[in-house]
Amino acid sequence: MLINTDVNLPFSAIRLLQHGWHLLMPSACLWCSLPVQSATSQLCSACQQALPQLPYRLCHYNLLWLPQVANGLKKPAFDQLLSVSLYQQPYQHWLQQWKFFTDEAAGELLQQQFCALLAEYHSAGRNLPDAILYVPMHASRQRKRGYNQAQLLAQAAASQLKLPLLDILQKTRRLPPQVGLSRKQRQRNLRHSFSLSANISLPAHLALVDDVVTTGATANEICRLLRRHGVRQISLWTVAVTALT
Repeated sequence: MLINTDVNLPFSAIRLLQHGWHLLMPSACLWCSLPVQSATSQLCSACQQALPQLPYRLCHYNLLWLPQVANGLKKPAFDQLLSVSLYQQPYQHWLQQWKFFTDEAAGELLQQQFCALLAEYHSAGRNLPDAILYVPMHASRQRKRGYNQAQLLAQAAASQLKLPLLDILQKTRRLPPQVGLSRKQRQRNLRHSFSLSANISLPAHLALVDDVVTTGATANEICRLLRRHGVRQISLWTVAVTALT
């Protein structure tokens, strides 16, 4: 059960309300529909343990070292890629539910999984960026949807890692949906589609957050813009990445 935490209540009181509600009516796991064990969880313990894993200790927390991933991203303009999972079930289902059907429970689950990966990354002693930014949506599309999932993920990441969140990117052109387009079509659509706030001074290392990376065309366009403004190292952090099959 999701409890609205926007009300003016102490954090401890909100947690107490969640725990009490959980005892009365446990939430259903978002994958198997059995009761969850914790008031703040969206998955039961069995489904959490069964989630697909990526071999981060083998690839040094950079998916660009995995041929299955790297071969699908032609000439990435970013230096590092960190994703919770390949674009597969059950993440594919949750991403679509959040993105197209405003499923807040699925969105909260994905943010939890995203932050858990970042916590693991940090505890492994990996270098953190100086700040975080996110892939923007065109203003008209964001008004229609009501939110930008990349922005929500970036906010969660900034809170988790205690890093600045930069709201400096704008999408200047409204484009047709990218789903189903080839790499060249995506690249052609995205040319000159993003801009940076004027007179902005950027740090040397940034993390760019998005929900899914498919061909890398969107991230590459933004990375080229950032590098023209002096950024030297760019990490791309996403929930999922499409890999070659």
